Amino acid sequence: MPHMTGEQGAGTTNAVDALGTTDDDRIDAVGWWQLVALAVSGAVAPAVYFVLRPGPVPWVAVVVLGLALAVVLPAAQVWSWSRRGGRAAVATTRRWVDEGRVPPEVPEAVWRPRVERWATDARQRRTSGWMFLGLAALWAIIAAAGTTGDWGVAVVWAVLGVATLAQGRGDRVGAERLLAAPVRSTS
Repeated sequence: MPHMTGEQGAGTTNAVDALGTTDDDRIDAVGWWQLVALAVSGAVAPAVYFVLRPGPVPWVAVVVLGLALAVVLPAAQVWSWSRRGGRAAVATTRRWVDEGRVPPEVPEAVWRPRVERWATDARQRRTSGWMFLGLAALWAIIAAAGTTGDWGVAVVWAVLGVATLAQGRGDRVGAERLLAAPVRSTS
């Protein structure tokens, strides 16, 4: 059973080579900080939301929702990484897409499926981004008849939508550029 400790040899399915071409379930320091940020955000978000709402809110509801989000958000991220070969594979694929090149030593059978998945995920994020913007518009309509706190929620949805669309577009363009590159010979 993998422990995902990030320690060499602990919880790994395969050793990671220098190119990041093998799957690895270890989580590096950046990954752990991402998980901590998700947990803290999940715990704090309900408190911030309910502080902005007029009227009393049962503190138990805030605590239960905060605890649930503090667990679910990091768990969803770990699940997402594991579906893509682990945190190391995701970080390596992101580097390839950002740099617009794959090291020549990496076999096409490794990089092409990863980059294809990256492009597919980027297209799906476009849908998510438009859904976030739709929620922002809906919340703005609610805010017109509601409270100042409702405008804050509308702004959060709008920022999430714009950020998701921007990141998704950059990832999609970078991945499609890599996939359009001529197939390298294997000899």
